[in-house]
Amino acid sequence: MSASKELLSIPNIVFLVTGVYFAIVAGLNEGSPYAAIGAILCFVAVGLSFEKDLFFAWPWRLATAAFSVFVLLAQLGDDFTVTSASAAAVASGIINGVLFILNLGVLFWTAKDLTTRGEKEEEEEEPESKKKKLTYEI
Repeated sequence: MSASKELLSIPNIVFLVTGVYFAIVAGLNEGSPYAAIGAILCFVAVGLSFEKDLFFAWPWRLATAAFSVFVLLAQLGDDFTVTSASAAAVASGIINGVLFILNLGVLFWTAKDLTTRGEKEEEEEEPESKKKKLTYEI
């Protein structure tokens, strides 16, 4: 697959948007201190999508999606416990909610890809000469 198609995959777009959001939140010092770590993890996950042959690429992406889900869940909890509902708190809740759902989808997608990738490798390992050929005589 070409690099441009790989960059425009759904998980990569979600990782990029989440990484930019985490960078903005960390830069404004408005959210969890883990948001800066999340931004770095998201950008590395996008970079690793170009080198899928690395043994840690898919687990890294899975761990990044899980980390993002937990950070966004914590930020959603903070949004719901705010005492005065301002426009900024409502907007933050909406953005965190949408990103939470998207990252949860990426988490499941990446987990599915990771498990099916292992099954495909097992199927490819068996050479053709070892497969039994059935012949029938009439």
